[in-house]
Order: sequence, then structure tokens, then C-alpha cells
Amino acid sequence: MKLRIPLLPIATLAAIAFAPAAAILPAVHAQTVPSVSSAPGAAPVKMEPLMVTADLWESPLDRMPASVSVYDEPSLRAGAVRHFSDLVDQVPNLTWTGGTSRPRYLQIRGIGENSQYEGETPDSTVRFLVDDLDFTGLGTLGSAFDVRQVEVLRGPQAGAFGANAAGGVVRLVTNAPTPFWSGQVEGTAGEDGLRVGGFAVGGPLLGGRPDQLMARLAVQQHVSDGFRRNVTLNRETNDRDEFTARLRVTFNPGPAWRWDAAVLFADVDNGFDEFALDNNGRRTFSDQPGRDQQRSTGASLRGTYTGFTGVRLTTVTSGSWTDSVYSYDDDWTAASYEGFSDLRRDRDVFAEELRLDSAANRGAAGWIDRWTLGAYVSRTDEDSAYTNEDPGNLRGLQTDYTAQNQALFGQAAHDFGSRTRLVVGLRAERVDLDGRGTRTRFRKSRGTYDPVATFQPRFKDTLLGGKITLERGIGEHQLAFASLTRGYKAGGVNIDARINPPADPLTYATEYLWNYEAGVRGSWLEQRLTGEFTAFYLQRRDPQVRDSAGFGGSYRFFTANAVRAKVYGLEASGAYALTSHWSVHGSLGLMESTLNRFVLANGSAGGGRRMANTPPYGYTAGIRYRATPGLFGQLELVGRGRQFDSNNHDEPRRSFNVVNATLGYAWGPWSVTVWGRNLFGEHYDKRVFLFGNEDPDYIPKRYEDRADPRQIGVTAAYRF
Repeated sequence: MKLRIPLLPIATLAAIAFAPAAAILPAVHAQTVPSVSSAPGAAPVKMEPLMVTADLWESPLDRMPASVSVYDEPSLRAGAVRHFSDLVDQVPNLTWTGGTSRPRYLQIRGIGENSQYEGETPDSTVRFLVDDLDFTGLGTLGSAFDVRQVEVLRGPQAGAFGANAAGGVVRLVTNAPTPFWSGQVEGTAGEDGLRVGGFAVGGPLLGGRPDQLMARLAVQQHVSDGFRRNVTLNRETNDRDEFTARLRVTFNPGPAWRWDAAVLFADVDNGFDEFALDNNGRRTFSDQPGRDQQRSTGASLRGTYTGFTGVRLTTVTSGSWTDSVYSYDDDWTAASYEGFSDLRRDRDVFAEELRLDSAANRGAAGWIDRWTLGAYVSRTDEDSAYTNEDPGNLRGLQTDYTAQNQALFGQAAHDFGSRTRLVVGLRAERVDLDGRGTRTRFRKSRGTYDPVATFQPRFKDTLLGGKITLERGIGEHQLAFASLTRGYKAGGVNIDARINPPADPLTYATEYLWNYEAGVRGSWLEQRLTGEFTAFYLQRRDPQVRDSAGFGGSYRFFTANAVRAKVYGLEASGAYALTSHWSVHGSLGLMESTLNRFVLANGSAGGGRRMANTPPYGYTAGIRYRATPGLFGQLELVGRGRQFDSNNHDEPRRSFNVVNATLGYAWGPWSVTVWGRNLFGEHYDKRVFLFGNEDPDYIPKRYEDRADPRQIGVTAAYRF
């Protein structure tokens, strides 16, 4: 099977970006570029390097031996990114699945879940972090206000995160407290009833020693209509009402200790009413519209001690508590069968990590130039209560799920001279999962209950992962690397008591992944061109596949194992400074995949084609102008190939090409930006189903959840 490179993305990228550097890189990078002087012979301005914090070893972006994308604050502002959902389509080989008010089910290189309906467990393969807080599968709270940078690490992250990062990691890094006062006030208004307001302020809390105790507070409120109107009820029932508050505190009590604390509170009260039987994309007909609500609180404490000779001690404690409601009208109309589904969840997550790092990066312990040893424990508890009500029945499903993880990990590096480094890492992890599911049914017409069914599956396993990476400096500002990683996704339990064991499995096996990567990153042409290029090959053994069976509002959900799968492709990104004011940027992701044919014990079949969530291509290509102070703007084209949403049906999402633009003016601390997303109103999908939902015959049909249409708005900001 060959990689099929589409003509449109390649021609576009070549036309606006590749000409100055065609001999060096096949793509350009989507991050802030260094400015260059227009005066002849002037030296380029040297910028502080972007740091990647989500890896086991924090490193400058230009020294990261892995496939990673980092979007810093200036590039987020240039693209008018207000929420992670505004950025997600631009990241190479990162995909997401709709069916919720905001993206929260993510996939990297095709690996990741696409739902968490009733009975589905919260184990995930793409970790989603806000600083040190774990909100995996809960990305609704991904506001980009006062965020310093967004990091996306692709491929298994076995060393740093283990079982829940087999696909990769997404991390939002917020602005840290500073020993001087700074902040911002921002307001946005736009189409679809969009109103956003936020403020952030931070600085020293002790006048005598400003760097001893510092804090930063950021608060934002977002409301909009949600791009749908309910015709039956004559009102907006897909509205968004999102409040986010974050507080960070840094305390330096002495020369050896540093403490960083963070607290996050998010109250998301969104409607969910997006599907219609005629797939029109703008109007809905539900008589019982649903909700997508999430109230989350998180807290973390990171302590660093440098008083030992040659060793740095770090402790990270974190916890998060989330209550959520996800509900919807089963039949999406007032004129068909009547049914309403309501799912309420309570999730608590606790984690503790303790690690020792060598203080030196060279010569730390004889042959070992740098090392890390650590231990990690976590516990996840999730309880859920689901009801499905129609005129004749009240069906219930209650579940309890507990996951306990303990891990030991280590990483060491050896330098073969000044340019070549070998890094070896290992992680051993023990998982212990307990589940319980109870099914009930009350028949209204008879006034009787069906027999109660209860399942109590358990799963335990010890997992081993690791990586070997060889780095080689090939110039003053370039790095080449090759790596082999063994990742894993722990097996688990099926707690939907509506399934039919043994045909539907009560447990499923651990999935192992072998990831091969080779790439180059760095800067060229007096650092006017920066970029990275990575080729990868990913093999999956016993890949986990989520399945479902049923029709209308009556379904059962479970996870099982297929046999084999593979994904391979390319990821590239970069930026080129044309002049002191003009730059071009872009990214490219290519994927080919195969999920081998499989037949489950219950007769469900799948595979024999591309894996779900692996579009053959995705790209961005943009041009940016900035005068300081003065006019600034950006024009960007974002595209994706068509992709399957599921491994058990063949209805794909449509390919798309979307144009986004910003135009603004900055003077002193003030700026005003007019922005537009999906300027030409491209119609494309964020979720596709194939099932029967129309009585009386319930013939399987394609149903689409349409992505956001055109939206134009204006943002005014004051930063100090």
C-alpha cells in the first residue's frame, strides 16, 4: 500500500511556503517565527526557544527527538483560537469525534476512543492535561484564554504517562505567575450570539521579595447559540454557556524548595441538540432536547527540591472531580417514536508522582550522562446512572468503575561525544480494574419490573513498555533522531449489563503497540526557517475496538479485541520568515492504515479496510503579517481528507477545505481583531452514524453531525 498524496494540499503548500526552502523541508511549521531585519546584513533577532513540558524530560522544541507540535501564545492569538476546538483540526494526524458540544474524544494516528456512552468505561488512549491536571475525555473545558502554549505529542508516551497515553498527549500550559504585575482583559462578540469576556491578572504577593510568593488568576465566561435552532420549540437548544476559572500560585520559601499550586474550576452548561433525520445541519426538531453539562474542579501541587548534591526531587500531587450530564432526544423529532436518554456521571481522579532527576545533563553518573527514576500511583472512580424513558418503559443502567495504577519508571541517556546521544527508558505498570453494572427495566403498562441483571467483571495485568532513541546533531541548529517505542493500552472490563456474555465479552485484553520513528527538526537559513519532519510506522497487536448493537434508542456497548492493525505515515510542520513583517507557515500529516478483518464472538465483523480516524491527509497553509505596533493579520487554509468514524460501518466523513482569517490593529497595550472561521461556509461532518432511527422499519441510514458553519466576530484586548 502506498501513501497517496493529494494534489490540492501539496500544490497549496508549495505555492505559498515551499519555494524558499524546497531543498530543505517538505513543509513549514505552525508556530511563531523569528523576525528578521529588513536592513541589509542585519543579524536576525534571536528568540527564546519554546519548551516542551509534556515529555518526561522538559526540552527545547528544537531539541525534541520526537514528533511534537507546539502552538505558542502569539500563534494562538494570530489564529483567534479561543478554545482547543478551534485548533484541533490543524494539528497533524490528530483527529476528534463529535456528538458532543465540544471536542473531548481525541485520536492520534488513529488511536483513541470516539465516545463514552452509557456502559463505556473512561479508559482512554490520548491523555488530555491542563498543566498538571488530568481531564482525559473531558476536553469540554479546554478554553485557550490565558494559555501560554498548546503541546501535542504523537505516538505512545509509555515512559511519562503509561497506560492512558498509547496514542499520545495533549497538554494546555497556562501562563505562570511572574514577579511583576501583568495581565489582560479581553472581550469578544460575534455571530451565533457569541459573547465572551475574560480577565487575567498576576504578580507578586510580597513586596519585599517579589519572587517569593506569586499568583495568577484567569477567569472567562463564554456564551453562544450553538449554531442550531430548534424548529419544534422555536428556540436555541444547542446553546453554550461555559465558565472557567484558574488560579496558579508559586511559592519559593528558600533556595532549595519551589512549590507550584494550581486550582481549576469549570462550569459548562451546554445544550445538546445537533442531529436531525434529514441531516440539514442547521435546524433540529426534537421535542425533548438534551444537555451536555460538565462541572469540574481540579487541584495540583508540584514541589521541587534541589538541596541534594547532584539530584533533584520532584513530587506532583493532583486530583480532579467532575459531575456531568449527557442527554438527548432518542428520535430527534416530535413525530416519531418517543424516547429520552439521560446519562449522569461522577468521576474522581487522584494521582501522585515522585521522581528523582540528575541535576546534571552530562556526566551525572559515570557512563550515564542524565537519568530519571520515578514512581507513580493513581486511582480513578466513576459512577454513572443512565435512564431511557419512553411511553411504555423506564430502562435503567447503573455502573461503578474503579481503576488503580501503580508504576515504576526510569530513563537514562549516554552521550557519544558532543553530537550523539542514546536515550533508554522503561516503565512497568500494574493495573487493577473493578467494574459493576446493573440493568433494570420498569414496564409502565403492567406496573412491573423485569428481573435485575448485574455483572461484576474484574481485570488485572502487569504491563511493560519503554523506548530507545538515538539523537544526532547534524549541524549547529539541526537534530536528527530515530526511536523505537513499545507502548500499551491496558485491557479492561465491560460494565454495560445489557450485553450478552459470553458472546459479548466481559473483559478484553491489553493492546501492545510498536512505534518506529525517524525524523529531523531544527532551523536553517540563519534561523529564518524552522521545521520538523517525522516518518513513523505503528504496529498494533490485539487492537481494542469499541462496538455496539441495537437500533432506535435501545443499544448495548462493549469493547473487544481485533487481531492486528498498522498505521504509517508522515508528519511535518514549519515556518519561514520572509521579511521582518511577513511569514508563512503550515503543517502536513499523511496516514495509511489497515485494520485486519475480524469477527467477534457475537458475530459482529469489521476491519478489512482503513482504520477509523485515519484520514489519508490533513494540512494547514497560511500567511501572516505583523507590524509592531500596527496592522496584523493571518490567512489560513485548513484541510482534511475523508475518514471513517467507526470500525464497524463504512460511512465516512466528507473531506473539507476551510479558510480562516484574522485582521487587526495593535497600539500600545491595546488590540482589536476581526476574525472569521470557515469563511466560505464549508459543509462537513464531525460525526457520522449508520443505524436505524426511523419507525416503523428502522432501516439503517447515514446520519450526520455537521461541523460549525461560518462565524465572524471581533475581539478587543488590553494587555499589560
